[in-house]
Amino acid sequence: MMTQTSTMIPVGGGFVPRFSLGERDRRWARVRELMAAERIDVIFVPPNTGHWDTFQASGRYLTTIGGNNAQVAAIFPLTGDVTAISSPDINPAIWRSRQDWVADVRSSGSGGGWGYIDIVIDRMKELGLERGRIGIIGLEGNTRYPEGTFSHGMFERLRADLPNAELVNGNLVLERARFAKSAEEIAFMEAAIALAEGALDVLRVEAKPGAPECVVYMRMLSSMVERGAELPSMILWSAAWPQSPSNYYMPTQRPLQAGDMISLELEARVAGYNGQVTQIAFLGEPPDPYKEMFDLQQRALARCYELLHPGSIMGDFVEAVKAFENDDYTVRLIMHCRGLGDDAPICIGEFRDEIMRTWQIEVGSTFIIKPVIFARNEFRRLYWGDTVVATETGARRLGSRKPEIMRL
Repeated sequence: MMTQTSTMIPVGGGFVPRFSLGERDRRWARVRELMAAERIDVIFVPPNTGHWDTFQASGRYLTTIGGNNAQVAAIFPLTGDVTAISSPDINPAIWRSRQDWVADVRSSGSGGGWGYIDIVIDRMKELGLERGRIGIIGLEGNTRYPEGTFSHGMFERLRADLPNAELVNGNLVLERARFAKSAEEIAFMEAAIALAEGALDVLRVEAKPGAPECVVYMRMLSSMVERGAELPSMILWSAAWPQSPSNYYMPTQRPLQAGDMISLELEARVAGYNGQVTQIAFLGEPPDPYKEMFDLQQRALARCYELLHPGSIMGDFVEAVKAFENDDYTVRLIMHCRGLGDDAPICIGEFRDEIMRTWQIEVGSTFIIKPVIFARNEFRRLYWGDTVVATETGARRLGSRKPEIMRL
């Protein structure tokens, strides 16, 4: 699904999704407004393809350049031209042909090897920022990894070669900017959700006793790529009975068996934007306790959907799901913003800091919300969810599948 302002351009005999110049101007103005408020002269986004490419989120947000673990850095000044730096195995002409936001695309190979920092320092000097305030993406306190993801080697080189510059944390500038999504962003997320739901249709057909886990997994993944999804694509999967203690990152070659419980966290990606769904399924009839848990989970989720409007803060959702606990079950909130990455805010059972707990919901913010139900007296857990967008009156689902325990 594409908006009227989003287009497709031919590249190498194919097509790639593309955002409009109006979307670029909206984003850049918002980021620069936040930079000015923090007295930041330039944002430096390093290359980092961790966590299914989501650590590239800020660079891709500013440039639209990337995909499939392409290592791209970005230098985004308060005024002046934006610069992208590509790894040397991709000619900058390829990136220029795939977008019209950034003309200044440089290769890290121009300095020999795969190093980026020489080009970064040269660009900072071109911008006259030897004494500037440089906001770095990936320092401590980021959304998923509180210790940070920024290279120590890069930090030391910046400090040595720009001794009069001030190096500061720029994480919140981009997390605030990326929070509320535009109509174009939401359209790409809806397209991603459609791909993910299509993969669940493949699961329904392919998952049967005797089918190896890895074959079912591969056919789900390939169905999304064939229909236009980017890689990497996260599929957290487990298939077992009794229930596995958690999902896992890679399937095994074990043949599925009657009675197995399959649990999934599944994402598809379009133009870098994730659509996530969570689903459980049984090869056969679900045991009665899981039906009871699913009913409780759906009631807790519905309450979260009611709260997803301006005026709510993240802490409200934790308190809301706790109200559904009883003598048999505990409820743990998992809720995080979706988009190009693990966007802030995020809650996985508890909040890392007060910023996350008091983060206010805005119209256009997009989340995966999936309260988890745990049995108190034996190991059983269950969750279900899909990606939703906040409106003035509550959540609007971006998907259309029926909330259910799938029977395979």
